[in-house]
Parts: sequence; C-alpha cells; structure tokens
Amino acid sequence: MVDGTAQETPAAFDVVVGAAVVTVAAGRAVAGRLLPLAGPLATPQRWPEPLRTLANIGLRRRRAIRVEVERRFREIAPQVVTAVLDELDLTGIVNGVIDEIDLPEIIRASTGSVAGDTVRDVRVQVMTADDTVARWTRWLVTAGRDGKRPQR
Repeated sequence: MVDGTAQETPAAFDVVVGAAVVTVAAGRAVAGRLLPLAGPLATPQRWPEPLRTLANIGLRRRRAIRVEVERRFREIAPQVVTAVLDELDLTGIVNGVIDEIDLPEIIRASTGSVAGDTVRDVRVQVMTADDTVARWTRWLVTAGRDGKRPQR
C-alpha cells in the first residue's frame, strides 16, 4: 500500500506517459538554452519545410483533440452535475439558509411596508376625492346667487 491505497501494477500506457514526460522536460531544457539563438526561426514562415509540415500536423491534431475534449465534456458534465446534486442535502441547506436569514421576519416586514404604502395611497386618493366633491358642491351652491357660475 502506498498512502493508504492499493498499489497498482504499471501498464504499457505508463511507459508512454513516462517517456512523454522525460521528452518534454528535456525539450524544455534544450529550448531554454537555444531560444536566444533561434530568433530568426521564431516565425513559422522561416522554418524548413519538414518542420512546417510537422507543425501543421500538430496543429490539426491539437484542434481535433480540443473538439473531442469539448464534446466529451458536454456529454459528461450534466451527468457529473446530476451526481453531485444527488449527493447534496438541498432541503437541509435551504432550511439552514432560511433559519440563518430569518425569512419569516423579512416577509412580515416587507408585507407591513407594502400595506403601509397602500394605506397612504388610499388616504391621498380619499383626500383628493373629498376636495373634488367640496369644489363641486361649492360650485353648485353658489351658482344661482348672482346669476353667474363661478370659475372652477
């Protein structure tokens, strides 16, 4: 056992991965030393034909791999999200949030302010209607005194 897990037997694929890691590390070390000398070769247009061909093959392959990775991600991601959501206790989380923020008090406070605003609006409308009725009453009562109707 290594780190509490069963030790796996190396497979042929592990040889390929190991070779790739060593190759990339060696390539980075060599490139780091040669990069200042490679100024003229920095643009693909100046590369020799075999290098341009390899670069184009690599570019096409990299694009194809990216498309395949994105396709697999779109295929697998919903399943992973569903599995994670199935493991969560959403009811417990929601109840905890409601308890933490005191949702009933927020509802009471907001309902009270809405009711208060409504009462104020009704009072203003009643006062406006009362003023209108008073003006019309004055107009009707005073209309016959001097034979003229007052201006509204």
